[in-house]
Amino acid sequence: MIDPKFFPLPLTMKFYILLLITLFASSSCEKVRTIIRKGGGKPTAPAAPAVASTPYTGPAVSEISENDFESFRQQTGKVIVIDFYADWCGPCKKLGPILDQVASSHQGQVLVGKVNVDKSPKISTSHGVKSIPDVRIFRDGKEVDRFVGLPPAAEVRRRIENHLKALPPVAPKPVEAEKPKPTTPMTQPMSKDWLPEGMKRR
Repeated sequence: MIDPKFFPLPLTMKFYILLLITLFASSSCEKVRTIIRKGGGKPTAPAAPAVASTPYTGPAVSEISENDFESFRQQTGKVIVIDFYADWCGPCKKLGPILDQVASSHQGQVLVGKVNVDKSPKISTSHGVKSIPDVRIFRDGKEVDRFVGLPPAAEVRRRIENHLKALPPVAPKPVEAEKPKPTTPMTQPMSKDWLPEGMKRR
């Protein structure tokens, strides 16, 4: 018991100090911080982890499975980009839109195939994928470049576009000649002296 002579504080103050000592002695630091932050009451439960969103896909981006991996990779006359990713991977989610923008700006020349390493472990293992995002670039079925991680967007674009130079030039689409617009026959202006048949001017 503490002697009141050596502890000259009001009774309420003593009570709060003893309460804090008890809390610190019996609770974890996080629990105490939560109680102090909230001003008392039960500590709130930690927030549930966010549900992973579906992979970013666009017009030139497609999800590929183990069955169609080889046929997708072997396409000729195009730069094929294969992105090994996972739904829970933060850098993968940031890389997805960058790859989509590059593919969209080179419609028909750059195709992106996304391989989910959790759903297609055989492909990932056979290609030696150890860290994601892992991007492989193919031309005419042969791997010509690769990178792991999240480089700056300009670097991603440069590495992909660098392999477009080896592709045959794309023939421009023929411009259709404009069809002549149908003309309506112009009416002749009537003279001032014109009258319907059978009528006479007074």
